[in-house]
This record gives sequence, C-alpha cells and structure tokens, in this order.
Amino acid sequence: MVQKEKLFASQGGPIILSQIENEYGNVMSVYGDDGKAYIDWCAKMADSFNIGVPWIMCQQPDAPQPM
Repeated sequence: MVQKEKLFASQGGPIILSQIENEYGNVMSVYGDDGKAYIDWCAKMADSFNIGVPWIMCQQPDAPQPM
C-alpha cells in the first residue's frame, strides 16, 4: 500500500527510511541458528521489495548488511 500510494522518498513522498525487526537483538540468543536463518530471511524479504529507501534494523553482530 505504501509503495502504491507513492509515499517513499524515492517516489517523491515523505518516508525516508524503513525499519525491519526492531526487537531481534533482545531475543536473538534464545533462537540460536534458527534466529540467524530468520533474520537472513527478513533481510532478503525486505530487500526484495525494492522500495528505494534504506532499511534499518537493530545492529547486532549477525545482522545482514546493509540492513
């Protein structure tokens, strides 16, 4: 919906950043390897949207770059 309504800065809209998985850093140790697979999936999914603005997330050691 946001992309369709042209709300991203790359489309002339006001949204300059998008955030994904804000709380992963707080729980990552509980999930081990499954958590790493999940966060990699999140990054790939977000990147696939091609929204034209940067994605950000909590910065923990195993966060995919350039998220």
